[in-house]
Amino acid sequence: MQDHGSLVAVLNSTWFASGLEPAVQTRLAELSRTFSAEPGQELFREGDESEVFGVVIKGRVALRTRVPERGDFTILTVEPGDVYGWSAVVPPYRATSSAVAIEKLEAITFEGPALRAALREDAALAQALYPRILVAVARRLTATRVQLMDLFAAEEVHSW
Repeated sequence: MQDHGSLVAVLNSTWFASGLEPAVQTRLAELSRTFSAEPGQELFREGDESEVFGVVIKGRVALRTRVPERGDFTILTVEPGDVYGWSAVVPPYRATSSAVAIEKLEAITFEGPALRAALREDAALAQALYPRILVAVARRLTATRVQLMDLFAAEEVHSW
């Protein structure tokens, strides 16, 4: 899966990169690498500098946040084809959640600093990716809101 043609084909199979101009897909493949993680492996921790943006190819990733007096709480499970680590391209480049592989993970990843530099230098790449990154952020906000409503609704039911 390391050659550019294979990476382009894999990227094109995801909602995130599907339908991008061939030149943009090729540029993404040039910036990417494959990554794998075992179940339970932490990918990043909430509040840390965000260094990697990834697209899940196989497996799943739990995005978790720390809830006072409750510990870590899964706010979203990232499925194949979706992205994680968007904070690597959005200032201040700090992880807004922790991420843990919950199944054997295969992903295509992009180093944050290199991707940010490419986005600054290549207007076509930025124009193609930023709207998709915003879609990912909006999906996270919606999912997080639903999870938090469930969390606090359950708390109110159990409050005597």
